[in-house]
Amino acid sequence: MESIKLVTDDKYLPVILKLIGGAEKSIDILAYSFAIGSAQGKLAPKTAPYQIAQKIIDRKKELKSKLKIRLYIEGHRETSDRNQVTANFLKKAGVQIKYGSTHAKGFCIDDRYVLFGSTNLTQQSIVKNLETNLLFEEKTVVKGFDQYFSHLWSGGTHGGVKLPPPLIADGDFKDVLIELIDSAKKSLEFSIYFFHHSEIESAFLRAHKRGVKIIGFIHDHLAFALGYVKRTHGTAFRMQEGGIKNIYFGPNHLFTHSKYIIKDKKEILLGTGNWLHEDVKIHPQLYVHLENSVLAKQLSKHLAQQIEKQK
Repeated sequence: MESIKLVTDDKYLPVILKLIGGAEKSIDILAYSFAIGSAQGKLAPKTAPYQIAQKIIDRKKELKSKLKIRLYIEGHRETSDRNQVTANFLKKAGVQIKYGSTHAKGFCIDDRYVLFGSTNLTQQSIVKNLETNLLFEEKTVVKGFDQYFSHLWSGGTHGGVKLPPPLIADGDFKDVLIELIDSAKKSLEFSIYFFHHSEIESAFLRAHKRGVKIIGFIHDHLAFALGYVKRTHGTAFRMQEGGIKNIYFGPNHLFTHSKYIIKDKKEILLGTGNWLHEDVKIHPQLYVHLENSVLAKQLSKHLAQQIEKQK
């Protein structure tokens, strides 16, 4: 397997099912939203999240005590009711559960593979949304994910840990993002869900004035989190008024949920955090910063194809 693999959109489900099915020693899961049914407890067995949960249970039954499975899941915000239904379902099969605060999401399998990015464990996210994740077989990434998971599992909170490169914890991604924008020489390409952060916006305007070509793909929607959508629209329109014309909106019948930027087709910053003051200051996040021109060009091509469909 390639040491780093791009996993986008509905390609996520077969990848994670294969990883779970091959687990031998451990599965650690960070989840913001893991919904196998309704908040009232009615299960939905035909959905992708239920398939994932059932695969976890089946593998646990096969290996019993040989396989240690831990789930750290959001227990405070609006996803908590449905999360508790899923957690109780998994707990009966021997999965260890802890509730806390997290917007980070991902899997670490056997201290060998890490899959993380924008995808939540919901039917909408797995089947319909525009999502971007990375699958790693890299010791440095595994080490960082393990450190972050252990921090949250032991009661740690936002801003309480510094991770070894290339992973970035919590709001530290903001400074890395701004540095990437400020150091770009030729191009910046990005896809983002919610965007309302004055420092990040100003960095893009500075880059534009230097002559950097900027292409953005931004979420648009008509029926969910309209306050965030309105704030995001405001950012996009200010950037357009500042001369950044290549700003495109995703389809409004689904979510453009990815969160990444590509610098000069050589570097990538990708993760779980929206470009919001709240996601920088409050909500636990995970990002990765990579200098990898092959991967950067793959992601750039993927972004260009998505934008072309919306023109």
